[in-house]
Amino acid sequence: MKNRILLFICLVSASMAYSQGSFYVSLGVGAGINTARTYDLYTDANKVHPVGLGKGFAPVVRAGIFVNDFMAVELGIAYRMGFNTKIDISSTAIGSPTGWDKFNGSMLQLIPAVVIQPDFDLGNVAPYARVGVIVGVLPSIKCKFDVTKGNVESVGLIKYSGGVSIGGSAALGCDFELSDMLSIYAEIYYDAMAYAPTKGKLVKYTENGVDKLGDLTTFQKETKFVKDVTDFKASDDAPDQQLKNSYPFNNVGITFGVKMKL
Repeated sequence: MKNRILLFICLVSASMAYSQGSFYVSLGVGAGINTARTYDLYTDANKVHPVGLGKGFAPVVRAGIFVNDFMAVELGIAYRMGFNTKIDISSTAIGSPTGWDKFNGSMLQLIPAVVIQPDFDLGNVAPYARVGVIVGVLPSIKCKFDVTKGNVESVGLIKYSGGVSIGGSAALGCDFELSDMLSIYAEIYYDAMAYAPTKGKLVKYTENGVDKLGDLTTFQKETKFVKDVTDFKASDDAPDQQLKNSYPFNNVGITFGVKMKL
């Protein structure tokens, strides 16, 4: 799968390099909401907690070139900044923890794509469709928590990272031409992707306001996510090991921006 995506990126780049068609660049900003949920970032025997990681804000810049009268190839670069999802932790059982967790996900995205824009003779309005792949680099999931159990309030931050996220993207939009060189655009998009972190690390931790991170062992602070834990043996001086899991970043949203033809 990764080899096919790399081949697709190479083909798009080569097409842009050797095409003699009109070139364009665009700058936009989008925001999306979840279309998928995951429940296993937090465990509670009494409730199901939906944690969506796809919602967020994403500025994007694209450069493309028309290879004929109706088709262009382009490469986009976006940075998805996830919005927090808060989970309240509560229980009526004596001695059970109370508090909250907050989750969000982010990543830098490379988006090679093909754009189809037929000439429908609609004046200054030019509809188009885009289909591409998403390669998410530097992906991460952050979990902030504030939990009280008994007389101890624990506050901290866990960061999940490592690996690459792979997915697909599709969009329907319209260019609204302001001049021969400048236009604005609006589009509806859908991203389908998942992310499986390879490691987790507790990077901040306090108890009743006192920094306790330095008192924890490597096993308590770090986690490696692997495909098999059969032969794992716990050690204070080595990270914990847990089974790798994928978390959905699927989302649907709207992007607005400006486009310049060169």
